[in-house]
Amino acid sequence: MFKKLLMETISTSKDFKQIFKNGKKIDCGPIRLWYLKKKVANMRVCFVGRSKKAIFRNRIRRRLKEGFRIYFYPFLCDSTYDLVFMSDERLISADFREIIRWMSELLVKSGVANGAVFGSENQ
Repeated sequence: MFKKLLMETISTSKDFKQIFKNGKKIDCGPIRLWYLKKKVANMRVCFVGRSKKAIFRNRIRRRLKEGFRIYFYPFLCDSTYDLVFMSDERLISADFREIIRWMSELLVKSGVANGAVFGSENQ
C-alpha cells in the first residue's frame, strides 16, 4: 500500500517573518519562491495566491499545492527547507504542465532539489 504523505505547513507570523527576512527569493514565470534552509526539522510548505477576489486566491493556492504534492513532495519530504510559493492571477489560465515546469525550475535553481530527478514532470 502507498503511504499517505502529509505536508507540514507554515502558519505562524513569526515563521513567515523569518523566511522573508533571512531566506532567499527567486522567480520563474508568475511563480515566486522564498526558501530558507534549516539545520533540523522536516520540510514545511506554504502556498499563497495574490488576487483581489477570494475565488481566484483559492484557485491559485489549490493549483500550486496539487502540483507540488503530486510531482515534488514525495522526493523532497525529508529535506530541511521552509518554502513559500506565491503567484498571482496569471497562474489561473496557465497550463498545468507549465506550472509544474516553473516549479521544477524554481526548485532546481534554489538548490532545494539537490539533484533530485522528479517523476512524470515532462508528460
